[in-house]
Amino acid sequence: MKTVKRVTAQEGMSAQQISDLTIRYITSSYFVIPTKGILDTEAKIKTWITIGACGGIIYGRPRIGKTRCIYHMANTLRSDAYGNLPVIIWNITDHAETERNFYASFLMAMGFECPRSSTALYIKERVINALITIGCETPYRRVVLLIDEAWKFYEKDFAWLMDLYNNLMNCDVQLMAFMFGTRELRDLKTYFKQRGKDQIIGRFMINEIPYTGIKSEKELSFCLASFDKQHMVSVGYEQLKDSVIDFYFPNANGKRFFDLATDYYSAFMRVRKKHGISADDIPMKYLIDSFVICLSLYGFYGDMAIAFPGVEEITECIELSGYGESDDEYELHKLA
Repeated sequence: MKTVKRVTAQEGMSAQQISDLTIRYITSSYFVIPTKGILDTEAKIKTWITIGACGGIIYGRPRIGKTRCIYHMANTLRSDAYGNLPVIIWNITDHAETERNFYASFLMAMGFECPRSSTALYIKERVINALITIGCETPYRRVVLLIDEAWKFYEKDFAWLMDLYNNLMNCDVQLMAFMFGTRELRDLKTYFKQRGKDQIIGRFMINEIPYTGIKSEKELSFCLASFDKQHMVSVGYEQLKDSVIDFYFPNANGKRFFDLATDYYSAFMRVRKKHGISADDIPMKYLIDSFVICLSLYGFYGDMAIAFPGVEEITECIELSGYGESDDEYELHKLA
């Protein structure tokens, strides 16, 4: 029963608008929970940067949180603690294997427009000059490149990336390329090794991290504790006074999301068993989606509002998130 009068209007916004903006924020790439996978990746990339490694590969199955890890790493490396390194996020899409496409895509990842009539050589020079400029603005003369969906790179793309690396080194600017992708990225490394492409592996693929989702109740409880610290947001994702837990569950009698850890993990295991899911980790996408569904359905303004969710409600939210269809297609395909 809704027994608490909610006072949430701010800047002329209704409670529903604040709720919609907060859910939009939680489902955006700007919202990042520092999971074990993210923190382990951060520690290793920090070590690679410290020793001057050219790059590395980070791979795992879809929907486990690699893209959010990229945004976390970008914000971390741009901070004072890491020397305000210039970071470029480059999302690789299906593309024609041409030099012009390679440099044009890189230029757009840096935030520049690419003139349609420009030649590959002109765009290449523009990319090199821009990288030298931003690299020389920092004391370390380094530029970090975070490449998402890197398994879509062709062999020639790697050759052009090496050429770019060499051109920058001639100007004493180091390009460090960290590649994220599905396990096809690890397969690509194996393919290059079998073909003797040691120059590619040596530059960008020697270091590697297998990235996984949530693998224990303890890891899931860490995520729920992060939700406890989250506040509602306004326009521009500006944080408000109300916390998410107090906004959606004002009658929880002191309970926090952290207290749901055992029920939440049990619910995931229940759905896993029901649908015969063999993968032993929980993709972050389904934790985020099921959490948002819980807020929307069972929170104070939901059609099925309750004081606080239990294992039955959480199980329903996990089912609605699509987790039942989340088995490891990569491994199943290999076994077929």
